[in-house]
Amino acid sequence: MQPILRASRFVLPVAFFGYAAVVNLGYAQFPGQSDLPKDVDVLRGGLTATLDSVYRKSLPHREPAIGMIGALRYLAVGEGRKGVLAGEDGWLFTAEELRPLTGDLDLSLSRIARVRDRLKAAGVQLVVVPVPGKLDVMVAHSDPQAAQGIATLYDAFLAGLRRHDVAVLNARSALRGGAEAELSFFRTDTHWTPEGAEDVAQALAASGLVDLGDTEFDVERSAPQQFTGDLVAFVTNEDLAPSIGLEPETAVPFTAMARAKGDSLDIFAEATTDGTLLIGTSYSANPTFSFAEALKLALRQDVLNLAEEGRGPARPMLDYLASPDFRDAPPKVVIWEFPVRYLTDPALWDAQGPVKSGA
Repeated sequence: MQPILRASRFVLPVAFFGYAAVVNLGYAQFPGQSDLPKDVDVLRGGLTATLDSVYRKSLPHREPAIGMIGALRYLAVGEGRKGVLAGEDGWLFTAEELRPLTGDLDLSLSRIARVRDRLKAAGVQLVVVPVPGKLDVMVAHSDPQAAQGIATLYDAFLAGLRRHDVAVLNARSALRGGAEAELSFFRTDTHWTPEGAEDVAQALAASGLVDLGDTEFDVERSAPQQFTGDLVAFVTNEDLAPSIGLEPETAVPFTAMARAKGDSLDIFAEATTDGTLLIGTSYSANPTFSFAEALKLALRQDVLNLAEEGRGPARPMLDYLASPDFRDAPPKVVIWEFPVRYLTDPALWDAQGPVKSGA
């Protein structure tokens, strides 16, 4: 078996370039004399840019070819491209969870403590909800040795926050409860499932870290939604994914609508800024995962969701602290959803814009 795996590492690239040369040769339209740069830009990369543009436009099979080669590589050697780690039984994991901590964890802990102090000065309670690595929680479908780094980082982060007297929830324990039934995370996506998010919300309610309210909610569940996991793109394209066992994910998002007095549904109710705020990443911002809605149900109070996708956990928090909303109407509680894999991102605490947060 090993000779076959070694051979495939050389055969697959050769097959790809052979395919590109033979199939696409007839389609290539090379630039004529009028298309070429006529000044010194040629010496500065103008010609390269022109040829690159022509290449991309003239090879219509490029993307399907890359998808096919990726699918063959996954079937042959169980690997994807840079950015993903392939586990067992069709499970995929982001390579960001393998990234080592190159900086000082104490720097992040100090910054979070400063955020806590900034909020506390305004009478606001901070509760951090660290999201563990998928590798850590779903270790039965991954490489235990590969998961060790992100698991150790979670332990250190949890201990460090407690050492700085920052209120923190051990979300990993809640997520591991649903791991055996494969309910905590999606197979081919980085994120937790609505069931996993609900387990974390229930754990927060039971922790005593946040006072519970008395608001009643009606739950409206949407029809099942199918989507391609965000990690599939590191293996092949979404058209070929099902043929190699990477099936679309299915989620059933839900919304929680607060009831007005008299048990009637208050469809005009709005979240108040003096209650509970949720700040974080796509785990909270994406309505597919329903974390904010799960918090409403578990905490029995409205939750205003200010989480943002694609900006990490720090930027939305620092921007909020610098906003007029915080200055003029601070909430009672801020729940900070914080995926631990971002602690290894050197750009986590990048310099702020012209308006400073004070943290």
